[in-house]
Amino acid sequence: MRTIRFEIPFAYALPNRTLRQHWGAATKDKRAMQRAVMAATAGKTLTTPMRRAHILIERHGVRAPDPDNLVGGAKRLIDCLTTPRLLNVRKPGARQRIKNKRGLGFVVDDGPEHVTLEVKHVPARLCAQKTVVTITEILP
Repeated sequence: MRTIRFEIPFAYALPNRTLRQHWGAATKDKRAMQRAVMAATAGKTLTTPMRRAHILIERHGVRAPDPDNLVGGAKRLIDCLTTPRLLNVRKPGARQRIKNKRGLGFVVDDGPEHVTLEVKHVPARLCAQKTVVTITEILP
């Protein structure tokens, strides 16, 4: 059973802040999240992604968010944990599209058949905000 644990030095953004972002600002934030996960997991990459996994995300923040914001805000982080794959294109000459293009290959997909998710809020001081992620493989 494989387990990966890493820490991102900031609390991930909640939907209250990201919902009405300009598409350029949203893309910038998604890239920043991908770079933060890459930096935090340097040397912890997997040769093959986990088929089934339990993901525990602990958001250390000053105030406790609403439960729906807490889970919804983790989307950008979870998307970074998936594996990119090509989508079928039916039109000849069309650009090839990629699903989960910012994925780093820790889990196969973020669907319910591949991932069980647990998101918690942990009270912290302003200077100690962070996000802790633990990915544990579930064996069949």
